[in-house]
Amino acid sequence: MNDSTSYQSIPVERILAPIHQLRASIDAGALGELADSMASEGLHQPLGVRGPDPAGAYEIVWGHRRLLAARLLRWQDISCRVFPLDFDPLLAAVSENLQRADLNPLEEARAVHLFIERGQPVAAIARLFRRSEPWIRERLDLLHLPGELQDVVASRALPLAVVKVLSEIDHEPYRRDLIREATRTGATTATVELWRAQYLADRTRIVQNLMTIEEIASRREAWKIKIDCDLCQEEREYQDTQSPRVCRECWAEILRLVEREARLSITTTPPA
Repeated sequence: MNDSTSYQSIPVERILAPIHQLRASIDAGALGELADSMASEGLHQPLGVRGPDPAGAYEIVWGHRRLLAARLLRWQDISCRVFPLDFDPLLAAVSENLQRADLNPLEEARAVHLFIERGQPVAAIARLFRRSEPWIRERLDLLHLPGELQDVVASRALPLAVVKVLSEIDHEPYRRDLIREATRTGATTATVELWRAQYLADRTRIVQNLMTIEEIASRREAWKIKIDCDLCQEEREYQDTQSPRVCRECWAEILRLVEREARLSITTTPPA
């Protein structure tokens, strides 16, 4: 960062919104809580701004939510760290948010795309974000998701692995149905992969409107993978089981121990 900075108290009305807005939206409830905190405790960290421009205005570099909270509180002035007008606001905003782990995956994707639009190579962007090049490309892929899946990513309602599988459902009404079901049940990647397989098996009839969403939804139960538990021998749904990584000899020993404990339990239990 540029070291030619100073700390000043600047009129709130002279501070402009950022050109590069990394956040897609501001949560009104969280903003109200921040305003309450600032009202009772004051400003814990100054804003970052650059300027002034020829009109005497400053552009916010970081701390946009704090600026909005200050306006809610009708503050006249606010403490700022002032950078020169030629300071790179995008670079500073990304650095600030990364340090605080403050962006959701979709906001990260938009930030990456801003650097792509500047002509930055993927390798350089990866170094800036302190991530791998595949991570950068995965974030960019999020920008090609259907709108309803982008909303899911932004809200962190489902894991990215689940979102990726759901994106392969190319029938929008049924995809929306699966998103609702996955969100309601907390579906795992294995579960939505089964849903995808079921969809692909019936895709032609769905696309040609020979099968309704309700009909294919009612068939999901038939596509659940069920396996027998190695210990109790009861049939369980696949996602409700675990597979410990042990060698065959150790697994056989575990089964022998369990069987022995079961026999001991039976022989030592007093009659009713």
